[in-house]
Amino acid sequence: MCGINVVINGTHKEIELMTSATSKRGVSNYFYKKDNIHVGFNWLPITDDTNPPPYTAGKYHVWLNGYISNYKELIDKYNLNPKSKCDTEVLALFIDKFGFDKLQELNGFFSVVVLVGGRIYTFTDRYGIKQLYNYKEGNTHYISSEVKGILAVKDLELDTIALADWEYSLGIMTDNTIYKNVYKSKTLSFQIPMKIDIPYDEAKEILEIKLLRSCFRNKYQEDGVFLSGGIDSGILAKILNPKYSFSMDYLDQRSEIDNIKLNSIGEHYTMIHNEGFYNKYKDQAINALDDLKAGSCYTNYAISELASKFCKVVYSGAGGDEIFNGYTHRYNKPIGEVICRNKEALIKTKKEISHKEYDWRFLKGILIVEDRMAGANTLETRYPLLDNDLVDFCLSLPNTYINNKRILKDVSGLNDEVINGKKKGFSNPITNKEWIEEVLRVKGIIK
Repeated sequence: MCGINVVINGTHKEIELMTSATSKRGVSNYFYKKDNIHVGFNWLPITDDTNPPPYTAGKYHVWLNGYISNYKELIDKYNLNPKSKCDTEVLALFIDKFGFDKLQELNGFFSVVVLVGGRIYTFTDRYGIKQLYNYKEGNTHYISSEVKGILAVKDLELDTIALADWEYSLGIMTDNTIYKNVYKSKTLSFQIPMKIDIPYDEAKEILEIKLLRSCFRNKYQEDGVFLSGGIDSGILAKILNPKYSFSMDYLDQRSEIDNIKLNSIGEHYTMIHNEGFYNKYKDQAINALDDLKAGSCYTNYAISELASKFCKVVYSGAGGDEIFNGYTHRYNKPIGEVICRNKEALIKTKKEISHKEYDWRFLKGILIVEDRMAGANTLETRYPLLDNDLVDFCLSLPNTYINNKRILKDVSGLNDEVINGKKKGFSNPITNKEWIEEVLRVKGIIK
């Protein structure tokens, strides 16, 4: 977790304001200037604390927000020779060796800014876990890890279509934000793979190997896990054996505390959603969330704040439902009924989409929430279930293997009550209508 801000044909004052607006993403700020390009960086050192970016290799200057989870493998595969332990330096050496031709080999969650030949290039991981927002005014170009970085220097106009889409369905599926002319940098390409023919027992063996490899790539010494009573976070806790685990508990039927106890690893801390919890955390969460992509997220803010008191890295089970078809209860419904989209925004997408495509688009919205809540608390969230090799293999399996997480359940080794428990999800005791009205009030959109 770091933050990147760029101004092209702007001023040093602008880059200072932008970098200050995203400062909670790191523990210190650093600035770089080359001709008409200003870069501000919020640095949260994880893999190496020797030198802050940029890392330079040949003609390339590289800034990285996030984590290249296979950077050690790239060192061995291509005989790279970094002087530090930093994944950003490895990325710089990799780009110096191959240019932008082999970026598909990068695994993990990241957004990247590269300065070469007086020009800026940007890209993000293939799922859009980390983002870079772009806004142009005349010949000035602003780039930031968060929309609030741009808002620090420019008065942005609301995009009423995108805002209406969010109000209607709590999910903006198009590439724009709720602000006009603010767009995200392109992700690396990703396509759902073709199905393969493989015996079930062999598929289980391969899945176990890929799960272990993914967890090994994402393992950090002082770590924690966001723990629910379900399978996704439970299997991460079992394999990674983190030092800490963190969970939310509720006073009503949403409680999963019995299953959470069965998955609990290391020192466990639970927050109880009791009277006053919503009022304590809602404003902080809304102020942190500058790109409206999902529903009520104040519990995400609260648990991120708690985790940040104990560790710098925490694991999330996000992606498990999308990979292992956890939403089969609605796959037989018309996609329009599931999405509940604003008609104008639906026209803007120009095509009907499948349930699976919808799942992957909406996943970006969920991950944006985690990015902002963690970023507001100087915390890095890692996603072992979104490892590229793991995703590609699982999505290629027959649906009968992955529907309702069948194969994941069979290799998990978790308690039967967790494996066979009814899916509850993370719905908070606040209705969508209440949350929407509160967000619009806090952001000054309505009175």
